[in-house]
Amino acid sequence: MKAQELQPLALKDVLDYSTVPHNVARYISPELGMVRSIEGVSDISHIFFKGQPYRLTEGRVLYLRSGYVCMRLNLIEIKVEAHQLKVISPDTIIELQEISPDCDITMLAIANSFMENWQREKLLAAYLQGTADVILRLDEAAERRMEEIFTLIWNILQDSPFSHESIQGMISVLFHQIGYFQNRGLSGKKETSTRQEEVFDRFIRLINKHAVNERNISFYAENLFLTPRYLSTLIKETSGKTVMEWVNEAVIQEAKLMLCHTDKLVYQIADELNFPNASFFCKFFHRMTGKTPNGYRCANRQKRL
Repeated sequence: MKAQELQPLALKDVLDYSTVPHNVARYISPELGMVRSIEGVSDISHIFFKGQPYRLTEGRVLYLRSGYVCMRLNLIEIKVEAHQLKVISPDTIIELQEISPDCDITMLAIANSFMENWQREKLLAAYLQGTADVILRLDEAAERRMEEIFTLIWNILQDSPFSHESIQGMISVLFHQIGYFQNRGLSGKKETSTRQEEVFDRFIRLINKHAVNERNISFYAENLFLTPRYLSTLIKETSGKTVMEWVNEAVIQEAKLMLCHTDKLVYQIADELNFPNASFFCKFFHRMTGKTPNGYRCANRQKRL
């Protein structure tokens, strides 16, 4: 098996593993990737394992015709079901948990560089900046529209060479249409959030960004303009977990990324994650996962989808 050296999952890495980058079900380039149906990933599924976290270099737009996909995105568990569309921003940490046997999916992956110098509308700009969080429940008319847009993108990609500007335009149209459907009330998320939910969302963004270096409740409370006691109460009431449980999960997520996708030694990972020594890190990892770091690494390098 090829040595795992890179922590992110990027289109260029998929391209390296794929013996046939373009076929009847997929198109892969360093800046743009499209899977027309689940068959487009069946022969390269060995690069994406269940239960392993990956940091997505490029974001994704997922549209499910049937079945469902369960995953964790930046520590939050979600389920994308048939007739739903999900936008996942770049730099998201994703962990695939389950794909139903009847799943049929269209996926578009877009590198930020591909849309360089393009006039960006609001939702597309949020996606490229890593802040878009969209899930839509599509009605029959909306599904037809999405199918038409994805089909046109796919057909343009079959031209040799394809028109870069045409694909940029179609991606812009796609995000305009997603924004339009979102404004029409097709969002799979609640229309309004409570203040507690808004604070929780901001808290999760903070720990995904800072947990490796900041494990003190006071840091998160100060950044959210709350007292440590109030933040602790709010997070527990909203999620059922304590602040430190979320911080520890974020640290373990980073540890898993390094164990699965780099060849760094355990003591090097312990140092990068700011543990006092490798022994302390190993005890922490075992307490959180039930496995030693090397045991987790060995087990997950053998897994297949």
